[in-house]
Order: sequence, then C-alpha cells, then structure tokens
Amino acid sequence: MNFFQRIVRFFSPRRDAFLGPENRDWRKLIRQDVRRLPTDDLGRKRAARSRLPMVLALLFFGTLISIIFLSLGENPTAATNSVVTLKTDGFINLSAVQKVINSNAEGATRDVSSIKRDLEMDLQILSAGVRRKPDGSLEVTLQERVAVARIASIPAAGPMVLRLVSPEGVLFNGNGYPEQAIRNLPEIVDYRTSGSGDKTVVEGIEIAGPFLLLARTSYANHYKQWKTLSMRDCFGAQEDSPGSNLRVTLRTQQQPPDRPLLTEIVFSTANWRNELILLSRLDIDNLLRRPGLTANAYVLKLSIQNRTSSRPIPEPRLVPVTSR
Repeated sequence: MNFFQRIVRFFSPRRDAFLGPENRDWRKLIRQDVRRLPTDDLGRKRAARSRLPMVLALLFFGTLISIIFLSLGENPTAATNSVVTLKTDGFINLSAVQKVINSNAEGATRDVSSIKRDLEMDLQILSAGVRRKPDGSLEVTLQERVAVARIASIPAAGPMVLRLVSPEGVLFNGNGYPEQAIRNLPEIVDYRTSGSGDKTVVEGIEIAGPFLLLARTSYANHYKQWKTLSMRDCFGAQEDSPGSNLRVTLRTQQQPPDRPLLTEIVFSTANWRNELILLSRLDIDNLLRRPGLTANAYVLKLSIQNRTSSRPIPEPRLVPVTSR
C-alpha cells in the first residue's frame, strides 16, 4: 500500500471509530452515513434481529386492541343484556322502545340501522336516532309527531278506534299519551276519508292541520277551549269556494253563567290566519254582555269575507242559536 492510499484510508470514515468529543470537529467536515444498511449477510441478519422486539411489541398491542373491540361490539350476551336509555320530546315510554328492539329474533345484537328502521315504522315517530356506546348499551333519541286533534272511527268489524292527528294529517295511536292529554285535544267530526288503515286520509286536513297547529302554538288560551272541529263544510283544496269553513264548538262548562253562552266559532277556510288574529283581539265577554242580546247562546262568525250572502254583512258577528 503506497503512501497516498494510506492517507486516503486514514481520513476515510470507519464504523468502529469512537464518536467522542475529540472527533466532533473533524467529523463535521466529512459527511457521515451512519444509517447506511449493511451489505453483507451477517450485517443484514443483525439489523433484522435489532428490529424484532419492536415488531413483536406492535403485534402484541394490535392483537390486544382487536380483542377488546370485538368483545364490546360482537358479544351477544353483552348486547342482549345491554341497557337502553331513551330521550324523546313526546310520550313514548322505554317499554315500547324495548318491545320494538326485542321484536326481532336478534334483539339488541342486530345492527343499529335495523333498530332505527323498525322504530320509524311507528307513525307516531317522526325520526329516530340509535347509537351503541362502547359499553354495549343503546342510546335511543326520538322525535315524535305533534298531536293537534283526535279522531274516532268505527271499522267494519271491531270496536271504535281513537287515533290522534298530526298537522300533516298523519293518524297515529298516541302510544304513551295520558288520558287527560287526549281528552284535552279537540275532536274532528263530520269528516270524510279516503284510503284505509295507515293510508287513511282525512279530506280537507291540509287546511285543518295547519289551522289547528297555529291555534295550539300561538293562541293556546283559545285552543284549550275547543271541543270539536267540524269538517262538514270544509271543501279542502277548494278553500275559496262559497261557504267553505271550519266550525269549532266550544267547551261551555267554564263560561260565566250570568251571560249568554258562546257555543261555536266559524272560520273561513280562505282567511283563517287573519281570523285567528282577529279572535285574539276580541273581548268575547263584553260582546256577549251587550244590551239587546236576548238568546241563550250564540255563534261567532269570524269570516272576514261573507261568501254565503249576496248582501255584504259586517264581520265578525254574533248569530243566535236557534233550537231545532
């Protein structure tokens, strides 16, 4: 080996060189490839053995996490005995929800989307959210339809059926509703229907539904006095037809005994929104105490446009109830 080769070898990096403080200055001047992979078989085996503990640790922890998740999500015993918590804005109780969950052979072990679908088959439920928690319990959140009226029907076979009516015209059973809450709802009478079962449609409900909802939410003091809503003269889509109206009968038990009774209020199907505003501004008690009222009971007609008479008559007006 000549002198030149000795000089090159002396300044070439050696892997067994001690990386001590005395070597730091000159090593900064020479690029150190300390991460270079060994090229011989022995070096590659040593490199592989040095990574083996890390690989085994990753495999161990990955297997442990998989076992934990599988035990929480797919253990039939844990899912079957899981606790169900219910949040609802209506009256459906927990036992009714559990009945729906257990109606399937798989019970609570089935997919939450299947439970959601079965819950929303109930016409009382507008939407349902179902979530399984890490401990296996189920969290059910329901949004129920609002009931604005009740309706009674007598099927071809069997006893009378009482159902509740939503503003959209959906008829549902009212599961969980207190009896008093059902009695406080006005009853729809003199109605005509099409279809049958869950597909039953009350003719004119597209007018009566929003009318009852607005009265319930914005004019509650008047709404709670309503006993029935007659659909006899409601012509549905032909709301501008002459004589098309909504007739509301009142609960008279709480009216003062020293003045005539107000038994009925008549709204037109074309202008009921304005007529509800007009009703809220009227002093009914003073109207019924005016001099000259001789009948025992009166009907209040709120129709802003009197469509049944060729001669315009100012509205609103009190009309005596004649005995039949």
